[in-house]
Amino acid sequence: MAAADEHSMANFAPKRESPVGVVNGDADPLVHAAPYIARRIIALDRTRPRSMRRDHTRSNSSEQLDPVSSVSDLEPLPSTTPRAQTSTPLPDKEMTLASFPTAIVEPEFIEPVVQSVSQPAAYTAPAPDAEPDAPELPDPAMTQVAAMPDPLVKPPAASVMTAPEAVPGPLPMISELPRGKSATAPAPEPEPAPEPPGAMPGQRSARESARMRPPHPDPPIAGALEAYEKKDFAAALALWARAARAGDREAQYRLGRLYAYGEGVIANSADAAMWYRRAAEQGHPEAQHQLSLFYQYGRTDRGPWAMNEWYRVASGTDKKAADHDLELLFPNGTAVEPDEAEAFRWGLAAAEQGYPPAQANVAIFYSRGIACDVDYAEARYWYECAAANGNAEGEFGLGVLYANGFGVEVDLRRAAEHYRKAAEDNHDGAQLALGLMYLAGTGIGRDPVKAAALFEQAGERGNARALFNLGLMHWHGDGIPQNLTAAETCFRRAARDGHSPAIMTLAQMYGAGQGSTANKFEAVNWYRLAAENGVAEAQFAVGTFYARGEGVAPRLSEAAKWFELAAEQGHAAAQFNIGIFCLNGSGVARDPTRAADWFRRAAEQGLTRAQVRLAHLYIAGEGVAADAGMAASWLQRAVEAGDLDGMIALAQLHLRGQGVERDVARAETLMTNAVDRNHLPALLQLGHLRMQQGQRDEAMRLYRTAGEGGYIEAQLFLGQLFLRGQTVPRSEEMAAVWFRLAAEQGHVGAQVQIAAMYCTGQGVAVDLTEATKWYRRAAEQGDRLGQYNLAVMLAKGDGVEQDYEQAFAWCVRAAEQQQPEAEMMLGDLLASGRGVNADPAAARHWYEKAAAHGLAAARVRLATLR
Repeated sequence: MAAADEHSMANFAPKRESPVGVVNGDADPLVHAAPYIARRIIALDRTRPRSMRRDHTRSNSSEQLDPVSSVSDLEPLPSTTPRAQTSTPLPDKEMTLASFPTAIVEPEFIEPVVQSVSQPAAYTAPAPDAEPDAPELPDPAMTQVAAMPDPLVKPPAASVMTAPEAVPGPLPMISELPRGKSATAPAPEPEPAPEPPGAMPGQRSARESARMRPPHPDPPIAGALEAYEKKDFAAALALWARAARAGDREAQYRLGRLYAYGEGVIANSADAAMWYRRAAEQGHPEAQHQLSLFYQYGRTDRGPWAMNEWYRVASGTDKKAADHDLELLFPNGTAVEPDEAEAFRWGLAAAEQGYPPAQANVAIFYSRGIACDVDYAEARYWYECAAANGNAEGEFGLGVLYANGFGVEVDLRRAAEHYRKAAEDNHDGAQLALGLMYLAGTGIGRDPVKAAALFEQAGERGNARALFNLGLMHWHGDGIPQNLTAAETCFRRAARDGHSPAIMTLAQMYGAGQGSTANKFEAVNWYRLAAENGVAEAQFAVGTFYARGEGVAPRLSEAAKWFELAAEQGHAAAQFNIGIFCLNGSGVARDPTRAADWFRRAAEQGLTRAQVRLAHLYIAGEGVAADAGMAASWLQRAVEAGDLDGMIALAQLHLRGQGVERDVARAETLMTNAVDRNHLPALLQLGHLRMQQGQRDEAMRLYRTAGEGGYIEAQLFLGQLFLRGQTVPRSEEMAAVWFRLAAEQGHVGAQVQIAAMYCTGQGVAVDLTEATKWYRRAAEQGDRLGQYNLAVMLAKGDGVEQDYEQAFAWCVRAAEQQQPEAEMMLGDLLASGRGVNADPAAARHWYEKAAAHGLAAARVRLATLR
């Protein structure tokens, strides 16, 4: 046991454990947020055309939850989310980790968003017995869906959008048809409509007909619609192609639709745009509108039967031949690039002919300043035109303007009336907006029952935010019976559409076992989905899971990756964590400079832990130039925010006169303030001050209070104090008591120390079994001295059954950490063949390493081998 005696004192360098720190951004319940939401509904997301497929791997940052998380120092999660056991140590005891709430966290602002995707309906001709001047209803495939973005950011204007939906079709087999005449057919002169309220003088003269009924549809091509309705696309194509060659604008528009949807031809946006343009140049309003949408967003066909997929496969086999065929089959190209000026020009042309979807869309351009100056008066004019022509999007747009006061006085009652008209026309965005107003009682009387009904209607159309709000109502039982299962179903439906708040809510539900059985693995999956959608709070949570090994295998590199992603979005706790990782080289390369930068970012956001850490770097000159004054400045900010660690650190500077005036009274005041708040590190530091002041009894009282409170540094200090007999009578028994308390909290050095004391009977009765137990605990945490001494105990059979194979395994682990005694012992085991096959060459290798580390006995072994 000479080795154990020789190394009986561990190198004590405990990391200070700070008390639990909380970073909170508590969100108000929905009922408090709704009044603000109802006034701040903005239709920015209306500019997304329905033809664009939802990308579930990304999300708008406006959909993220407000940061609502607790962070703590290695504190276990609440009892509802038991911590997974892992032997992998965390990189730093001060690392901030997520603590998941026991109640569902609701975002402070719930902004409704609508991402509805549906199959376009086939075109149907007007009924033969329709009134001559009855307007043709907009094609269902061409209607638009409203959405409301983040109410916190005031955009230049509201937005409304209409667009066709892309439907994959077979590869193209028809090249460009001959270009027909582009003469514009004269339009009939409608009677002037009364000028809308608030119209600007001189602005309406060129489009007085815009409030008239939508233009009459062109005469259909004989037999073409009948063939189309029977899905005989080839016959319809032939009839429309013949008429299009002759310059018929309706036939040209219909050909554009066939190419847009891949019906009878291969879907090709460029060919569709070409035919739309030919019809548009002849004044066809629907073609003008569709061409406007193509230019507004650009258009590229997707899907297994799209031309791009064909070209990708073909070019992989023979690119030259594929390029030749591409040029031959698609002389117009394969995509339409965005062009806002052209989009505005064609949209305005269709709007001025009285086409309602175009009128609503032109309002977007004016409200957002797309290819024109922001002009709410013009936006309002076109919304009113669309609404007068029975367009639900126009009614919704007017509701947005009046709810937000864009170009008009805020008028919530009027906004609610416009929303109601659009909602009755099954406009899901309006149903959501009106539901929020009923829920909050803004502009109309509060009526949760009506709100729930409207949310349900919008949810049936796939409105994710409506489903989320309906889920919250089920959760709280607000206006409807409480039903946690129904709430979970709503959240799931919204989450499947990529709605980040719903995803986060599900993650928290599964993490806390609310509404369902707690399931850490399910929680991790939902948090990961939200994290991949760019939600900073979810990225922070996923980093925490990987750091703790909860629901996933512990992997510090993954933890660092997710913390950094959240940190780049400004998440203060994540910035602090990645700073800790960079400082310690945990999961990333050690880089004190980067650590200081991340601490500074978090510190500037008011995170006091980061301020204290940054101050320590300035004091040490690590990662930054040494600057005690700057350190004192950051500590002062932390102290003003009530940070207890900051008080202790600033007190130390005052005691030394480092960066600040030497002021013992100020230091004592800071320490006393922290002690009064039961800050254990402050008890230890104030004890040191009292000891220097000659108040030994008071100092010992403070030390004991800190140690009995569980502060490891105080326990270690007391253990060494009694073991060495410094300022107190020497007492190995009391030393053993304090070392064991620290060891039971997992301190490696204390575990090795108490094990050595059990081996030698120092302060305790000799107990080799107990000694082996503590050596093993230290060894399992990666301590090389614990690993070596455990190997000695196993090889000798002291306190444990003799086992050379295990002894060899632990000895290898210690030797790989350059423990000299372990290197020599490994040489002995290899030379004698104990626990492993004899290998003189390997034995010599380890003897040489031990000799290089200064062990004379190893040089003797080498001499005997020669």
